[in-house]
Amino acid sequence: MLVDQDLPALDGLTGSRARSHDLIAALEGAGRLRPVRRGTYVLVDAGGNVRVDVLNLIAALTSEPYLITAGRALQFHDLTDQHYRLVVVLVSRQARSWSWRGETIRYSRTDRNIKSAAARTRKTRAAIATPERALADSLAHPNWGVTLAQVAEALDAMLRRDRGSADRLAAVVAQGYGHALARRFGFLVSHLADAATARGFLPLRGRGKAATKLLSGGPDDGAIDSLWGVRENVDVSRLTQHRRQ
Repeated sequence: MLVDQDLPALDGLTGSRARSHDLIAALEGAGRLRPVRRGTYVLVDAGGNVRVDVLNLIAALTSEPYLITAGRALQFHDLTDQHYRLVVVLVSRQARSWSWRGETIRYSRTDRNIKSAAARTRKTRAAIATPERALADSLAHPNWGVTLAQVAEALDAMLRRDRGSADRLAAVVAQGYGHALARRFGFLVSHLADAATARGFLPLRGRGKAATKLLSGGPDDGAIDSLWGVRENVDVSRLTQHRRQ
């Protein structure tokens, strides 16, 4: 991979900046370099293959701290069989989005802590959100491409893997995500597991009397769960449909 920062070293080999640009253009024309975005290229091997993946590209091109979250993080943790072509990357300073081989990398500025929210993994050097953080971001931001049904399926998979993850999820939600999200997760966890597993969300419900829609932006009708203060404005049975597939 070649980026603008590497040009001085290349200049030392070619003798000038103009010759460096000529060499890059020649390699690109020959199919040995493929542009990612302005000033950035990846090498193409003799077989015509690009061996770098989008996660490593993000790691190379994004200033720290950053955090890959939402659907792509759920996919990374094997909590969904969906492939998300929108890759949401949280950053402390806004950056310009870019695309690579049909995938869109969208940067979203956040004031929340992202340094301590990365999972420990050796599978990639990119900073990937923990499963709990990825779920919180997915439900909090429906426009990031993860549907309510997909959140429920990923949450179910995480709880089956480790019931203790519910308490870790509650701890993440407590870090400024608000009462509405805590109510939704409490309701979902109690339905996917049981009331005891959802206990960590009880003190996070808030005191507001207005019911929180289970599906944000959805219909205004539906029964209200009195414990969680959640309006069931979707068919709840559809949220466990993945178990019957």
